[in-house]
Parts: sequence; C-alpha cells; structure tokens
Amino acid sequence: MSIGNFDQSLLSEEILESISEPILLANLQYEIQWMNNKAAVSLTPLFQLYGLRSSEEAIGQSMDFFHSNPHKQREMMKEVTKSIRTRITIQNQYVAETVISPIKNHNREIIGYVLMLLDVTHQAEEEQRKNELISALSIPILRIWNDVMAIPILGDLTNDRADKLVEKALTYSVKHRMEYILIDLSSLAAIDESTGYHVNRLCEAANLIGTKCYVVGVSPSLSLSIVQSNMKWETFTHVQQAIQYILASNHLEISQKL
Repeated sequence: MSIGNFDQSLLSEEILESISEPILLANLQYEIQWMNNKAAVSLTPLFQLYGLRSSEEAIGQSMDFFHSNPHKQREMMKEVTKSIRTRITIQNQYVAETVISPIKNHNREIIGYVLMLLDVTHQAEEEQRKNELISALSIPILRIWNDVMAIPILGDLTNDRADKLVEKALTYSVKHRMEYILIDLSSLAAIDESTGYHVNRLCEAANLIGTKCYVVGVSPSLSLSIVQSNMKWETFTHVQQAIQYILASNHLEISQKL
C-alpha cells in the first residue's frame, strides 16, 4: 500500500520520463504502446536485431519477439498479479533484468503492463567468468609425477562440484595417461557421508579406466571419521608415503644426488 499524498497535478508520462531506466507500456495483448525516451534511445540496437529500423517501429509490436518461447511467456503472464523480476537473454547478445508490473484501474482490474529493462549483459559476462574461475580453482589437479596426479579436496563437495570433480579428474587421467590419483583430504578434519560418497564414486570410476586411487593427508581425527563411514580406501598420512609406496610397487626408488 502506498503512503503519503500524491500530487494530482503530476502527469504520469512526466514521471515515467524522469526515470533513468528504459520503461515500456504494453496493453493486455502484450503489444508495446509507449516507451520513455531512455528506452527509445538505448533499445534501438536491440530492436534492430529483429529487423526494426527504429524504436518508433516497435510501437504496436508484440513483446513476443523478445522471447524464444512466446507461448510459455504468455502463460506466465496470465499469472502476473504483482511485480515480478526475471532475467532474459535476447538474441544471445543481451542479458536483461526485466521487471514486469501489472497496471490496474480503480476496480483493481489489470488493463496493461509496465516493463523496466535493465541491461546487465556486462554483469552476466563477469558473473560467468567469475563462476568459471571459481570452478577451475575449486577443483585443482596437480601432476606430481610422470603418471601420478593429486587432487586436493577443498571445502564442501556439493553434488554439482563433485560431478565436475569426477569429470575433470577422469578426463585429465585419460588424456595424460595417469596411473595413480592421490586424493588429498588434509584440509578436512572429518568426512561426512556426502563427501565420502563422492570420493568413493571417484575412486570406483577411476578404477574402471585403470587408474588407482589412494587417499592421502589422513590425520588421526580423519582416520576415525573414515572408519565410521565404513570406506575401504587405501590411505596414507602424507603424500610422500604414497609416492614411496607407488615407487616400491613398481620396483623403483628415488636416487639422491650429492
């Protein structure tokens, strides 16, 4: 509910023109009826993607051309009784935060819609790059020997992150012909059921492609947690112990230079 006193001398069009964001008005048939000057200027390149030479030609056009699935959008609009906010991608070039609000008469009947389009293309690109960077950094793979790779488990293993971990580990293992994967749990004080499941899934999947998994970085408290989870892993306290075990298994040793 609004508060305060609204000056009736104020014109609605002047109010909408004063807003520094693109504003469009549409009728019940979702046809564009009006837009403020900000929309007319900033949305011209967008309209041109749809074959319109200018913003003036957008007047009377259906908003359907913004959407790849107009039928689904119309079904959603039928449920709009108050302002909604959604993000849409237009022509794979623009990403816009769209605020849609119904316009109601004195009888509370919807007679049209007001749309505010906020161009967040740059923001979306930055978010994507950030997510890709976080994803890459959160699943590091370290090649520590000719055919030995290590994967430090940092933070919680969510389902999505675990899926990426398994995929990345198996892909790297096959591509570089890794024979051993050292799963480093040294950053964990305990292992919960979910993390244990995902680590076990990685070990089983790696075994299917001929890559052996060892769990390293096992502290006394973590060893108790692993026992309680009933996981049957081959474990080592330190990475060095695992390397020595691998070398001994292959009848190799590290020669020290004086």
